[in-house]
Amino acid sequence: MTAKIDLENCQTCPICHVAIAPDDTVYFASGNPGSRARLYARVCQYAKKPECINKDTNAIGPLSKADGFSTGAEIAKLLKAS
Repeated sequence: MTAKIDLENCQTCPICHVAIAPDDTVYFASGNPGSRARLYARVCQYAKKPECINKDTNAIGPLSKADGFSTGAEIAKLLKAS
């Protein structure tokens, strides 16, 4: 059972509408919760809007390859291996 998200205590981005909890857990519109780094890698670095609430590099932290989207070549390689 998934815990209910308390949106009253979350900060909601006016650009992409994700909810960021006080513990920095990011709740996307679909899929599993993630981190500020994942949000930055998938959305913020491309949107580049002044209203973005995920610009603090200290809060974002280091990005990993897993934070971004897989490339077409990476997906094809995975498909061949299976």
